[in-house]
Order: sequence, then structure tokens, then C-alpha cells
Amino acid sequence: MPEEVIKDLVEKFNLKNDLTENIRIWVGHAKIGYRDRPTIQEAKEFLSKHFEHKVPEGTPTPESLRKSLSQWENFHPFQKVRELDQPLYYKIHGQKLIVAVIWPWQMKKGVASLMLYEGRVLE
Repeated sequence: MPEEVIKDLVEKFNLKNDLTENIRIWVGHAKIGYRDRPTIQEAKEFLSKHFEHKVPEGTPTPESLRKSLSQWENFHPFQKVRELDQPLYYKIHGQKLIVAVIWPWQMKKGVASLMLYEGRVLE
């Protein structure tokens, strides 16, 4: 089941997993709201259909997720897994965790990147 979600998101947003040392991180820079890509609202709707849980922008990351998110913290050179102004979507399947985060661009309104992570639930 997690593999199907990853496959759908990689295809829909043209995500790449060769931009960090961790191949369980997929990156899609400017894959939302740019040229013929889905808008931020369309991306949110698509992610809502694929994930059971959503943490809206402006809402703190749940304490229960913080340790699990830490497994990806040092792989992307310029950012944490999530900042407070980004919506986060997640799905737990057994001990597997899949997380998607929309990163709105500061320099171009309506454009965003998408980060997708797969790992273990850490407690």
C-alpha cells in the first residue's frame, strides 16, 4: 500500500529521489503551480485523497510525529522536514511512515515544491 502512494505521487508531481543521499526522499522543486502543474489547492486535494492525516499550515507538528520526522532532518541542505507555514500529510502503515510536505515558494506566489519521505515510525 505505501508503494502505491509513492508511485502515484512520483508520477503526478515528477518527483526525483536522486537529489539527496537518502533514496527514500523524493523532491519536486516547483512541481506545484508552475506552468502546467497542479495548483497548490489541487495538490492539497490530491494529497488529501492519498493520506489519512493532515497537519494544516500554521498548526504545530504533532508531538507524536516529531521523532519520526527527525530521521530526515540532515539530508536536505537548506531545509528541515517541515516549517510551521507548510501543510503536512502523512500515512502510517504498520511501522512504515510516508510524509508529504508542500513548500510554498517565498519568491513566486502560487508556486511550491513537494517533498515526499518514507521511513519508519520512531517512538
